[in-house]
Amino acid sequence: MTSIRQILRCGRRLCQLQESGAKMLNRSAKFASTQAQQQIVGDENGKKIKIFPSPYGDSPPLHMLVQDYIWRHIDKHHNQPALVCAVTGRKYTYSETRDASNYIARSLINMGLRKGDVVALVAPNYPESILGFLGILEANLVVTTVNPFYTRDEIARQLESSGAKAIITVAEIARTTLEASRGTLAPGAPFVVIEDGTGPIPEDSVPFKDLITRGKSLPPLSEAQISPDDLAVLPYSSGTTGLPKGVMLTHKNLVSNMEMVDRTANKEMWQQATTDSQEIIPLILPFFHIFGMNGMVLPRLEAGTQIITVPKFTPEVFIGVLANHKSSGLFLVPPILLFLNASPFVKREYLESMHHFICGAAPLAQSDVERFYQKFQMDSSTLKFCQGYGLTEASPVVCLDKMGLQPGSIGQNVAGCDIRLVDPVTKEDVSSPGQTGEIWVRGPHIMKGYLNNESATREMMVENGWLKTGDIAYYNDEFYFFVTDRLKELIKVKGFQVAPAELESCLRMHPDVVEAAVIGIPDERSGEVPKAFIVLKKGGKASEEDIKNFVKGKVSDYKELQGGVTFVDNIPKNPSGKIMRTQLKNQYK
Repeated sequence: MTSIRQILRCGRRLCQLQESGAKMLNRSAKFASTQAQQQIVGDENGKKIKIFPSPYGDSPPLHMLVQDYIWRHIDKHHNQPALVCAVTGRKYTYSETRDASNYIARSLINMGLRKGDVVALVAPNYPESILGFLGILEANLVVTTVNPFYTRDEIARQLESSGAKAIITVAEIARTTLEASRGTLAPGAPFVVIEDGTGPIPEDSVPFKDLITRGKSLPPLSEAQISPDDLAVLPYSSGTTGLPKGVMLTHKNLVSNMEMVDRTANKEMWQQATTDSQEIIPLILPFFHIFGMNGMVLPRLEAGTQIITVPKFTPEVFIGVLANHKSSGLFLVPPILLFLNASPFVKREYLESMHHFICGAAPLAQSDVERFYQKFQMDSSTLKFCQGYGLTEASPVVCLDKMGLQPGSIGQNVAGCDIRLVDPVTKEDVSSPGQTGEIWVRGPHIMKGYLNNESATREMMVENGWLKTGDIAYYNDEFYFFVTDRLKELIKVKGFQVAPAELESCLRMHPDVVEAAVIGIPDERSGEVPKAFIVLKKGGKASEEDIKNFVKGKVSDYKELQGGVTFVDNIPKNPSGKIMRTQLKNQYK
């Protein structure tokens, strides 16, 4: 499923196309009660286009605020645990979580923040990170989630781009975040720090717990004029190309996508909590990422799930969570599955209460799934591996294989989501199984646009509300989709986006570098890693290690040049000056 885009290999296509006649009969029965799987319609110019409606039917947009949606069933499970920290053991029941969010909202308003102001949340997975997020929304503010492992310069760029008026962070990175805020935040702007036990918080910062304690005595929130069409969150994505951009997601976008997935799952994956039962899910994936945020945490809160927050993945903490909590399942990315397969300390008994693994953000190899089943002597009848597909601009879920019956598939489009496959060369809609085309998506979950970037918005969003994803896919005879490649330049490292343009800009700052181009190359553990092609100045003597070390410290660890550096005489470009990355990839191969 963040900007969460599955990249699968073409070789899998062949086995999927060898479907038997028996499956054709099954398909007819399966879809007898659903809407047609294809619709040929005319667009505004009279051109015939082929639309794939969801086999799960429609999902009318819900005109609700996020906070109203997730608390709508709280009376059924108000005394159940909501948030539990895997490291500190701090716990909040649903009633405590609901009250704390309200108190935080009161304090933020009391600090002078007003409707529409942006608050930057720079924090790992702690219960308080989620409380802060919910409090920001309840105060009718906008939250921009920032990667807490960013460097000072990376944080500063997002603070400036988003126009943040306040910050919530954690003690471990408070000083880095404070340095990043200088010159971007106004003097005296709220700087709130979650005390995570790693050390003292900076002077003049506000302890996060004070937002809750002070908020209790502040006046109740007044009825503000806020619409579900108003901006709620501002995560950052590079889209199909270029530097990270603020993705404007409204309350309606987020709520609609949660409801679309819920209608698709139809209670076949997760169960609603009651006064005496609830699902338990560890939050391993980062909450700042749209997959962790609106793919997992918010919908699971709505369902009354107990969420075990894991601020940083370490083998010891992760295994401890598995051993001490009877988890119902996992939301994961491929490196976590590789760890489960490799670690001698993960016991079968830790997994026996689980019924689903949900994988997104990067492709999951069927061979790794089979290795898991073999190691733990399990099969799909007890624990299903389900893959999905999405992107930040779609809030994020587009497709889901909820039963895990089609290895290598991203599934089918969720309820209320329309898909087209458009040939990137001819611009004609794909008309037959096995043919590839770029995925275009439409529905109530599609972003409002990119913040202060009309040109990028127009490039991504076209007529009649269609969003161009930059991902190439085909469908099989049962209307399951398979992603094979991507048009966009983004590199996906362990599910995180790396924009080549950002690294190229950094590399050109090196005194010996004239030009630079960056591509992603395959990596078994990370999916992809960045590789640079460098043109040195005349007389330049920089080595590969010099270039790698130059990048270190200027970007996050996952953006470093782990794919290596190749020195070349020139960078191939088209007549308009655009780097021809496909040619570089072929050169690498």
